[in-house]
Amino acid sequence: MFLRGAVLLALSSLVHPVPEKTLLDGTAVPCADSRETTSGVPGVHVYAFNAKKIPAIRKSLFVLDTLDWESGDPDAMRAASAVYTRLLTQVQGARTLGYATSNGNGDFEITVTQTDSVLVFGEAKMPGEPFFFSSKVVAATGQEEVRVMLLMCNQPL
Repeated sequence: MFLRGAVLLALSSLVHPVPEKTLLDGTAVPCADSRETTSGVPGVHVYAFNAKKIPAIRKSLFVLDTLDWESGDPDAMRAASAVYTRLLTQVQGARTLGYATSNGNGDFEITVTQTDSVLVFGEAKMPGEPFFFSSKVVAATGQEEVRVMLLMCNQPL
């Protein structure tokens, strides 16, 4: 009985194979214009990580989300600056599933291995902005393609 079940399972995987990789098809868009324009943000460095394997990056993103630096409070700005610098060091030192830079339309594509939770992190230098980043966690299992929109609002989404 067990052998028959194993054979049926093997045959069904041949008929409906599960993709080994998933394409993260994304766009980095300015937060304020996300509903009013189709133009994206060019030159965004986009990283894909296995979310379960980067607790330090997730913690830094959480801390940035809790600081009220956007109000202009000098102490919060100093703290956010230190956390953001540490975050970028962590991002650059961590093992990625993939990396891309957004094109002139803000579009990017990253092919990743099938992973339950993928943290997609994008950052860029923007004149007049002390920090310019976005992050989002998406599931990348059992699908050939996942659409990702990074709203460049300086916060995890």
